[in-house]
Amino acid sequence: MDQNFDYVPHAGQLAIHASGSVRFRTVCCGRRWGKTLCLAAELLDRAGGEAAGDYGWIAPTYFIAERGVEALRSIAGDFVSITGRNPVRAEFTGEHGTSRILFLSADNPESILGLGFKGIVVDEAARIPPNVWHYTIRPTLSQSMGWATLISTPNGRGWFYDLHTRGNDPAETEYKSFHFASNTNPFFPNEEWEEAKRTLPEDVFKQEYMAEFLEDSAGVFHSVEGCLVNASPFQCAEVVIGCDLAKHTDHTVLVSMDRKTGACLDMDRFNHLDWPIQKERIVGFYRRRPGLLVLDATGIGDPIYDDLKYVIPQIQPVKLTNLTKTQLIQRLVVGVEQRQICWPRSWTTLTDEMKRFEYQILPSGTITYNAPAGYHDDCVVALALANSERFQYKWTGGMRTFCTKMAPMSLKTGGRTLKL
Repeated sequence: MDQNFDYVPHAGQLAIHASGSVRFRTVCCGRRWGKTLCLAAELLDRAGGEAAGDYGWIAPTYFIAERGVEALRSIAGDFVSITGRNPVRAEFTGEHGTSRILFLSADNPESILGLGFKGIVVDEAARIPPNVWHYTIRPTLSQSMGWATLISTPNGRGWFYDLHTRGNDPAETEYKSFHFASNTNPFFPNEEWEEAKRTLPEDVFKQEYMAEFLEDSAGVFHSVEGCLVNASPFQCAEVVIGCDLAKHTDHTVLVSMDRKTGACLDMDRFNHLDWPIQKERIVGFYRRRPGLLVLDATGIGDPIYDDLKYVIPQIQPVKLTNLTKTQLIQRLVVGVEQRQICWPRSWTTLTDEMKRFEYQILPSGTITYNAPAGYHDDCVVALALANSERFQYKWTGGMRTFCTKMAPMSLKTGGRTLKL
């Protein structure tokens, strides 16, 4: 297409553009590599220069699909007419007529059924359920024998991983795969790479920045089995107790721990109790093994703290913001990995919560830690609260803010433009 776009690709992006003759491509990249901008430019060029018709940009949600819209707008400006909402439509006239790009959401697969495309970009493909790819997205290419480029940061070893490995097989001539760490983008700040490497859990850094496929990608705790023991100790020198208070359908959980060794002593878990009964149960738990009580004082916990502080002499409130929760979880990760914490094998509820507990990186770059939808993390939080006030703690990395926000980057390098 003769139209010049305000886009200057770096070497990795050029390699992708040079492979356009391959029907199925997977592009596995770290955060802020520039994959969205790269594929927006290519989709614009191919839809305008190869064949007019319908093309698709499909993401896990409409919110993520909007990033493709913004990338397209930043490159093409007024050349493209953008209208509609959920789905957004982009239309423009190229060498062979008018083309249309539909920006669709995989969490609404019914909106994709029956559509046909000459080519599609699947954004954050690893976060789209496999059945949506197999039964809904892939068939949109059948009639036209269209092409697909799937771009994503890894998310475990699911269908995107399978497709990616196929692209690495020389015998699979219709498939090709690319792999790029974040810092292969020459505009990615080196200081941000080093900061993320130093402060993030190793598995998070490997997946989100090095773009490595991990067995249990979203899991936070990877050495849980090594923390299980057959019984709790009968005595200890000093005790610290973590208490996560119930909110809505959650549970109130108390976990007591040997403040020096990290051995867990007792646990109590309950819900749907009126506050006077909860208070009685918390005080009773404390009196069995008195020590420092670290209490979640977020929301309803604040007045509860005001009530308990007159009964329990050693009590410390903690406001659980995303920042403080992240710091608590990061410290707990280190304790688990270094086997500085243990709890009875019979505490299966805690063990299951630890194994399910996961992280998520928001579009802003902020990391959040929670249980998967429909599950609880009350035991994990109570354990993290107790662990936060341990005496002797071997720390191997900086305790910095882990809610990292990626700095915005420009992929422009001056007045040059590239005609793809």
